[in-house]
Amino acid sequence: MSDNPSKALFQQLFEVNHDKVFRFAYKLTEDAVRAQEITQQCFIRLWENIHKIEAGQDVFPLLFVFTKHIVVDETRKLYREKQTLAQMSSRQPVHPADNREEMLLMRKEFWQQIQKVIDKMPEQRRNIYLLSRDKGHSHKEIADQLSLSPSTVRNHLALALQFIRREMLMHYNIETK
Repeated sequence: MSDNPSKALFQQLFEVNHDKVFRFAYKLTEDAVRAQEITQQCFIRLWENIHKIEAGQDVFPLLFVFTKHIVVDETRKLYREKQTLAQMSSRQPVHPADNREEMLLMRKEFWQQIQKVIDKMPEQRRNIYLLSRDKGHSHKEIADQLSLSPSTVRNHLALALQFIRREMLMHYNIETK
């Protein structure tokens, strides 16, 4: 598999547990896209803690806890974002003609800021993100094109999305706690 024991262990744990983690995340969220993102984040956490794992250790209980915490954190974050949006929309009077131009300007600024954040990413992560989001390629297509494993592509995408989210929250001074 690999000359790196941590990488080999991670690959083995990923293959054995990926479907179980996805099913659990799906059961909690009832949303396949969200469940896939949560699964990716779960395995990123596993990779960050791979040095604590021993070969042959059953890691599903740990993955179960990671998944549960990620779901709870994301649910709280979504709730806070909805509350913030509701507060913002209730404070501003709606003037359709003025609002449309303002919204177009805000949308343009938002996408320019997203592009600045994407440009700050490491080259490989940026390329993977753009192939996925701009070109619509699947993880497997990107992996084949860049000679990477699909799990590496998934990890880079998850890290890219986390980076974009964090940078945009900081740019717009939105607290996450």
